[in-house]
Amino acid sequence: MRKRNRTIAIRCTEEEYQRIHDKAEQYGLKLNDFVIRSALNKKIIVAEGINEIVKQQKAIGRNLNQIATLANMDRLTVVNFQPLLDEHTNATIMIGELLKAVK
Repeated sequence: MRKRNRTIAIRCTEEEYQRIHDKAEQYGLKLNDFVIRSALNKKIIVAEGINEIVKQQKAIGRNLNQIATLANMDRLTVVNFQPLLDEHTNATIMIGELLKAVK
């Protein structure tokens, strides 16, 4: 990780100060990260809905782990993977939509 050891101080009006802080918060960034990205013309992308996708993917992973544990204990004979497959398909569709919005 790079070390940020230089300081830039700027003066602005109260309104400018508040607008900059509001935008940084809107993008979910720390103020210094927002200002650096803005000044260097880097893209700032807000990935709304990512928390829901991550939650679904974690749930799918937990379900697979539970199934694997039960299968290794010889406590499973038949498994209906359709609900798990449906969840995975929905999460994959959401990821695709998110990627389209980012591009």
